[in-house]
Amino acid sequence: MNEHLAGNPAIPLWARAMTNAADFQAEQEKLGQLWTFLGFESDIPEVNDWRRTTLGGRSIFIQRFESGIRAFENRCAHRFYPLRTEDRGNGPVVCGFHHWRYNADGLALGIPKCQEMFGKTPREIDARLRPVEIALCGPMIFGRFNGGQLSDGQSSDAAAVSGSLAPSLRDWLGEGFEILKYLVPDTKLAARIERDVAAHWKLIAEITLDDYHIVAVHPSSFGKTGYIAQETIHYVRFGAHSAYLPGGTAQAFPDLVTACQAGTYVLHRYRIFQFFPNLIVAIVHTVHYLGESYWYISVEHLVPEAHDRTRSITRFFAFPHERQAGFWRKLARTLARPWITLGLWYYARKIHLEDNEACEKLQTATGLVNGMPVLATQETRIGWFEEEYARFVEGAFGPDESHIRVNGTPEARQDAILSKS
Repeated sequence: MNEHLAGNPAIPLWARAMTNAADFQAEQEKLGQLWTFLGFESDIPEVNDWRRTTLGGRSIFIQRFESGIRAFENRCAHRFYPLRTEDRGNGPVVCGFHHWRYNADGLALGIPKCQEMFGKTPREIDARLRPVEIALCGPMIFGRFNGGQLSDGQSSDAAAVSGSLAPSLRDWLGEGFEILKYLVPDTKLAARIERDVAAHWKLIAEITLDDYHIVAVHPSSFGKTGYIAQETIHYVRFGAHSAYLPGGTAQAFPDLVTACQAGTYVLHRYRIFQFFPNLIVAIVHTVHYLGESYWYISVEHLVPEAHDRTRSITRFFAFPHERQAGFWRKLARTLARPWITLGLWYYARKIHLEDNEACEKLQTATGLVNGMPVLATQETRIGWFEEEYARFVEGAFGPDESHIRVNGTPEARQDAILSKS
């Protein structure tokens, strides 16, 4: 679709990767150097469990070895055959084409008839899989194409992103590291919504940053009481990321970070956080029942698959109750939680389907884009998102490109944002 638009200067740079496969791949090559959410430790609980996903437009797999979690590009170093041909499984890393076997470091040490076929030992051949650098934030796995294998938010300092020393995961997430570590619990999954959406990943990310669409797109849910009052809006930008804290003040975000770091934050209002490029985390309240509030953490993971196709995976985790309870209250919680979770799943699925439909319709018009979007105040975070996108994909589409700018220069946009804050 729209393959003839590859390299077409009439398509603004912010929309180029939405219109053709070549520009999409160029975009992904750049973004694959950034810390990107890949999944949860609980996805691979046992030794030799593995999961397949994508990073930087390339198929990768994440596997738990005796020595820890590792990730590699999903292609054999011999003849580039895909090592994992299913989405998940358990077993050693053995190529199905010629039975080359790899160890936890991605080194091919089991090569059939190696001396006879190649005149060398496996170590002399030194065939290795391309590694994905892995780091953890609580139970969450992040990765990037850069180098060594470390954990707990630490990373190698040997790689560069956009010409500068690459930060650790902790530095990349900034204040968001403490927020994620506290909010996303290492607990059993409560519900899951997964869908292939016929739209570029940015369209799906940006609809979560848009508080202006709710009346038109969600008339029977978010929008049934009308547009959000501007005085209740409070947006925060931290690093490449952002947050919407309704009803908050300038002190709301630093207070939230401090409380998360101390482990004392009490969930009391809806909050949503966008972690560039592909992660959206929200605090969701469902009901107040028998004197208690039931809260969930929503984790939406966007997996870009093509310029016009994205897999959206949203997981819901029940946030633990803050206060202690006796037998009868614990029993009431146990009995109520499944029904409350079912209601959450039904409601969230409806919201997702409405958003996905809007994004799919937007995708059909990407080839007609010939300018910059005009953003409303309640679309401020989209402007921030596009500025970060411009910074990280710079140079992807050709040597003569300029920065992607939304609503004027980045400086003018920032001045406008600050004047409204």
